[in-house]
Amino acid sequence: MEATLSLALLGQPNSGKSTLFNGLTGGHQHVGNWPGKTVERKTGTFTANGTSYTVCDLPGTYSLSAQSEEERVTRGFIESGEADVVCVMVDASQLSRSLYMLADFAGANVPCVLVLNMMDVAEGQGKRIDAGLLERRLGIPVVPFVANDHAGYDTLTAAVDRAASEHLVVDDVAIAGLYAQEFPEWRAVYDAMGDEQGGRFGRVWRAASRIGGTEKGAIAVAAARFAWVDQLLSGVQTQVGVQPRFLAKLDAALLSPRWGKLASVCVMLVGFVASMICAVPMFGIGSMVNMAAAPVGNALMSVGVSPFVSELVMALITVIYFCISMAGFVFGVTFVFGVLEEVGIVSRVSYVFDNTMARFGLQGKVIMPFMMSLGCTMAGAAGSRVVDSWGQRILTIALAWAVPCGATFAVIPTLGIAFFGFGGMIAIMLAIFVVMGLVMALVARVFGPRLNPESARTGLVMELPPYHKPKVKPLLAMALRRAWAIFKRAARMIFLVAFVFWALSYSPTGDAAGSLLYRFGRAIEPVTRIFGLGWQTTLAFISSMFSKEAVLGVLAALYSGVDASLWVASTGSTSQFLMLDTLRAQISAPEALAFMFAVTFNVPCVMALSTTFSETHSLKWTAVIGLFYICVALAICFLVYHVAAFVM
Repeated sequence: MEATLSLALLGQPNSGKSTLFNGLTGGHQHVGNWPGKTVERKTGTFTANGTSYTVCDLPGTYSLSAQSEEERVTRGFIESGEADVVCVMVDASQLSRSLYMLADFAGANVPCVLVLNMMDVAEGQGKRIDAGLLERRLGIPVVPFVANDHAGYDTLTAAVDRAASEHLVVDDVAIAGLYAQEFPEWRAVYDAMGDEQGGRFGRVWRAASRIGGTEKGAIAVAAARFAWVDQLLSGVQTQVGVQPRFLAKLDAALLSPRWGKLASVCVMLVGFVASMICAVPMFGIGSMVNMAAAPVGNALMSVGVSPFVSELVMALITVIYFCISMAGFVFGVTFVFGVLEEVGIVSRVSYVFDNTMARFGLQGKVIMPFMMSLGCTMAGAAGSRVVDSWGQRILTIALAWAVPCGATFAVIPTLGIAFFGFGGMIAIMLAIFVVMGLVMALVARVFGPRLNPESARTGLVMELPPYHKPKVKPLLAMALRRAWAIFKRAARMIFLVAFVFWALSYSPTGDAAGSLLYRFGRAIEPVTRIFGLGWQTTLAFISSMFSKEAVLGVLAALYSGVDASLWVASTGSTSQFLMLDTLRAQISAPEALAFMFAVTFNVPCVMALSTTFSETHSLKWTAVIGLFYICVALAICFLVYHVAAFVM
């Protein structure tokens, strides 16, 4: 019978837990929320040497004694005894600070393995670590490790098996002795508490809180733990080299109070451009697939297949193009920003923008998803994974939706120039960015108290990781896995939406006026006129929820009488539909202006909707955010139209 073991990964953010988790479990992963908690739970399985392992990637935390929801979840899981072995991940390049987590864990009475991750970085800094001496002092397996190098995984699983079979635990007697020097009277309290569920874990901390008050006791415990770490590392770590000076200069530039933000923005813009370059091969594949839509449709009709079926096939081929493009975006962003994170850039960008993002109740690390959203909202949603808290992640995505994407920058300036000239277009784009800030403030005000209440907000607490060379092959593998997962999820959702949209817009005569969507638009026009939109601009507004690129094609098809179904017009090349003179003659300036704002702040697209669901694992919150933006877009449309009608 196959043996089974439950393994938990414990460590600070940026300690390499996620890399190890992905390396161990591969595609055998499940992501959800902890029961009754708004905290993400990642579990996975793998098999090695006849043993089946269940792995739980615990939320990253700097301490087990604090009171954030993530820290309570992590501490509760360890105390529950569900884990047979806990792998404590520490950064070998910053060992004296990273080992505080092990000191916090001491006394848990749970078999443990200390994983010295980033050994390659430590060696690059000229540091030498005697893992054997550290193992003898701790009494548990100590594994020098590089999470991106699978060559060490067998050694790790062997250490896990040994810790479980021999029940090797980290005792807190040494820490207790150091603490007793500060508060001798605590020993009686500590001993009187007796064994609790999960063993002696946390008894030092709880006893300290009863001696001299929580704050005083916590400070004393922290001092005792750091003293224990210093004793532990005596003779274990030596410095045999010097870190290059240019890295200190790079730090000075990125963390500069005056130029740090500008330097960080430049780095992220370069990263975004690099992401798009990395995505070009997938874009090319998608374009080739899309080019086959018309020939396939014509071939089907030439052999007698009905126009209804042939156009449906064309639509589905175009959907595949959208899905491949979406996967390309995710691949490029995941890989490039994964490289920046491993190098150590992302942490410094987060630090620089922390004060700015605090105005939205978030931490500095969310600046990266916002910047990514300038290119593609789904990239911003996928980039929200840098945020540790599930509630903050949803709030980050909701805020990222307000950032105009690259497709919006293609559509709105075109309409702006057509209706208001170049100068008017510039003024409109500036106004859009002002409104973007207001919408983000509104989102933070509406959703912030629920997703990220003030009582749970904390400043950005993080160790700035050392600069080091990234491991390209594992990052490529991770990016490809993410892209494939996004492709599968997107295909399921977009195929359904595309079919419904196509069925409603299909016309047997090829004239959009014969479609159900046309009839729907004419039926609701008395209501949409309140917001300043006619039935044509209303249908174009609806199409913008599927794809911003569809807007120009839909408008041209509806206003010019192009002999094509609305679906084909919306997914084909927009250049052949840019009949801007016709649009100017039939759409008033106030309606055009209101329409541009409505499209900009509408639901970004179905792909962004799909990515939001895949990242949040919450149909409820995806729907709530989508409905919120539809209402906001219509409200902005109403205000802009009536103000413009009064002024113009």
